[in-house]
Amino acid sequence: MEEKIYIIKQEELDSIKSELQEIKALVAEGQQNSTSQDELVDAQTAAAMLHITPRCLYNWTKKRTLPYTQIGRRRLYSKKALQALIDRNTLNNK
Repeated sequence: MEEKIYIIKQEELDSIKSELQEIKALVAEGQQNSTSQDELVDAQTAAAMLHITPRCLYNWTKKRTLPYTQIGRRRLYSKKALQALIDRNTLNNK
């Protein structure tokens, strides 16, 4: 395979660098936005994530042990809140 060598003027190189920095900034912003938004899951998925029955999840919700969002008749649970509950109740044996 034959290698090709190109000569680029300094102004063109600076322009390319500038465009790459803009692209990097946009990608970083997109990653920040996607991680800052919290995903909501239904009761069945939440119960499965916690390894509990849907009835137990309902009881925890009723006792306000677990926060939820209600849209119409559906109760949705934040994945971040579920993970926080798991983290709070994880014991470290050291």
